[in-house]
Amino acid sequence: MRISKRSSRCTCAMTDFCILLIQIRSGILNTVFNSNCLKLERSRTGHPLQTVVLLLLLSLPNSVDLSHQLAKLQLTEEKMKILVPIFHPSQVTTIDVSQLHQDSHTRSVLVKSIHHACQEMGFFKVINHGISKTVTESAIGSLSNFFDLPMDQKKLFSSDDLSKPVRFVTNSRDSIKLYANPIENWIDLWPHNPTDFRESLGRYAAEVKRLSIDIIGAIVESLGLGPTYLRSSLGQGMQMIVGSRYPRCSSSSSILGISSHTDHSIITIILESTSGVEIMDFADSNAWKSVPATDGTLKVLVGNHLEILSNGLYKSVFHRVVPNPERNRISIGSFLSLPMEEIMEPAMELVDEQHPKRYKASSLDEYIKFLSSKEEKSYIEGLKI
Repeated sequence: MRISKRSSRCTCAMTDFCILLIQIRSGILNTVFNSNCLKLERSRTGHPLQTVVLLLLLSLPNSVDLSHQLAKLQLTEEKMKILVPIFHPSQVTTIDVSQLHQDSHTRSVLVKSIHHACQEMGFFKVINHGISKTVTESAIGSLSNFFDLPMDQKKLFSSDDLSKPVRFVTNSRDSIKLYANPIENWIDLWPHNPTDFRESLGRYAAEVKRLSIDIIGAIVESLGLGPTYLRSSLGQGMQMIVGSRYPRCSSSSSILGISSHTDHSIITIILESTSGVEIMDFADSNAWKSVPATDGTLKVLVGNHLEILSNGLYKSVFHRVVPNPERNRISIGSFLSLPMEEIMEPAMELVDEQHPKRYKASSLDEYIKFLSSKEEKSYIEGLKI
């Protein structure tokens, strides 16, 4: 459910960054420095401030021991974290879902906040969403126990077929994709070990599906389309649960997270055991910023299908994941879409002479076929008119 923006990589260890500097100074990378070095550095670190560090160190005389300077400056993993700033709480819209069911004025205020968040940031947080701590912790715990199983048991669910309703993948992280709506059609295909896997993940999937109907209802209302717009399609729509485990990242190794991408969904709802999501801030020169995990809070990301529905008024948000240096990170992403073969296109109410249609129609089925073709171009960009 990802679209790569570029072949960039995220790393939490500074080893590669330091080696890169030393290689450049020693002449190993002289032949590619002018054209590729800064691009390489930016793709690895993801923040322009590290480019400044790079240039400052490169400006030192060749007689200076660069390794000594790096040690002196203490460019360690923990120190470099400050180069990816954290969103200030005042910058992140937080929606109290319980208030969506109060009086019309309260709902109207929240819908306006959602409109602002989707248009300006591409994401928001939700609290008081009705999913209990018992349910979320049980889902995270059972998923973690599944990833602790021997690899041969997990690989029973491996497949090269991207359309498989249950699919295990291992690379920089372990992940498992589960079709989840209607849950009675799919749950018997899910892993039965650990013994509580189906019950714990199934309960969470059902709860987050219920929540998604409320959230998407408020989102389409924020577009002036009415809270019941697409409701029947959403009820029968696709829900993919993707559980992932990102291994703890030590200071002596280079472990990749997920590179910059957008999601091909209407929205994606993220539950996580610890922080790791970084968002590209549209309002701040596309700078990367960390969005800390908070107990009882879920993150809601704008996906490509919402960008299409809104005719470009809302933008799908570029985001990436970096591992945690202290502990494994468990996350559950819930990707909500229309039924597999139902097309999404710009709402007719949002198209006129001043706002012509900007996107071609697309279905989730077409997107999965696109992924299977292994084309490297951006799918959403190919849909723009």
